[in-house]
Amino acid sequence: MKGLPPKTLPLRVAVQGDYALVEALSDHTEQMILSPVETNLEISARVTQADVLVIDVSTNTAKGYETIRELTYDRPVLALVAIGQALDAVRAGAKGAIRRDAKPGAIAAAIQALHNGLSVLDPAALANLSTSKSVVQVSPADAPSRVAANDTLTKRENEVLVLLADGLSNKEIAVRLTISEHTAKFHVNSILQKMNAQKRVEAVVRAAKLGLINL
Repeated sequence: MKGLPPKTLPLRVAVQGDYALVEALSDHTEQMILSPVETNLEISARVTQADVLVIDVSTNTAKGYETIRELTYDRPVLALVAIGQALDAVRAGAKGAIRRDAKPGAIAAAIQALHNGLSVLDPAALANLSTSKSVVQVSPADAPSRVAANDTLTKRENEVLVLLADGLSNKEIAVRLTISEHTAKFHVNSILQKMNAQKRVEAVVRAAKLGLINL
């Protein structure tokens, strides 16, 4: 009928893990359809048209990372990890990484966050990162909700940093900020240098630890 709000479609989630994981998640999800994956995550995700992919890498780390790296299905991946695996999972291509022994409600919340375009990282991974001397930490009172003004990054670099946290490529950043792709790349490289990071995800994680952005 005219005037009624549009129907909210259930979130489709492909889950590669043991039956206990799927069973636990099924009690803590609303508006989600869970599809257990027994063999090939790529094929199962495409068949079910999954919105988010979940893979437990805690028991078979090497195979789990390889699976994530080889995925071509363009949907966010949440890796369930053991202690010390979160950053490696993100480097392999996961959009988020959370402890396998986290409460099912927390895992369900992480799934929803990834679907909403956010990134999720296990707090222990942030705590283990070394603080870069070239970046000044600011208090929450001095910072907006997404990015903090500071003396190290320029205003434009702050804007680029926020878009990096959203997972945008150099080309997408250029379009969003109405600058050339070359200029976007220049700003990204400058951020990496100032954050003492080799990869974009490392810069984002360190920025989050410093309170410059919220993941």
